[in-house]
Amino acid sequence: MLTLHGFPMSPNTRRVLFMLAECDAPHQLVTVDLMAAEHRADAYLALNASGRVPTLVDGELVLWESNAILGYLAEKFADKRLGGESAGERAEIARWMFMNAAHLSPSLARVFAHTIRLPEDQRLPRIVEEARADIERSLRALDRRLEGREHLGERFSIAEVSIAPSLGIAPMLGVDLTPHPSVAAWIERITARPAWKKVYG
Repeated sequence: MLTLHGFPMSPNTRRVLFMLAECDAPHQLVTVDLMAAEHRADAYLALNASGRVPTLVDGELVLWESNAILGYLAEKFADKRLGGESAGERAEIARWMFMNAAHLSPSLARVFAHTIRLPEDQRLPRIVEEARADIERSLRALDRRLEGREHLGERFSIAEVSIAPSLGIAPMLGVDLTPHPSVAAWIERITARPAWKKVYG
């Protein structure tokens, strides 16, 4: 049985839950309460020294970093064809996952921190401005790729599973997808998937 340690409201945890649902993978979720700082407790740090969520345990394997977990699950459930079947397809998938990990997701997190999470006296408008500009660059690239296409790669893949949960918080942050109609339509298709509804309700 796969065990996922994570915080259910975390986009990173939800990314893996979405993948598990897409794979119809039996699993159990062990909640790590970030509000209670359980991710800093010795028990969790023994599992994941970075103190971040989520962490997947599969027998002797203990794996963290949500995109690495997606890659592992794509290999484990290869019949679902979510990880790419050729060198070119796998590279295309990796391109979008790396863009999300390096640019889109961190920028969304910075906007969240400096508009909602942090006390007002600790919020820095300059960080929000720079992060929004980086989000816009990522959305332009996504929109260009998705124009006339159903998916980022040849089919639904872990690229979608990686990025969609990041953009799940876009409306709350005032990130408007209207100027990017291909992205907006793509998100609508993803959020209509049964696996997404299973995780997000």
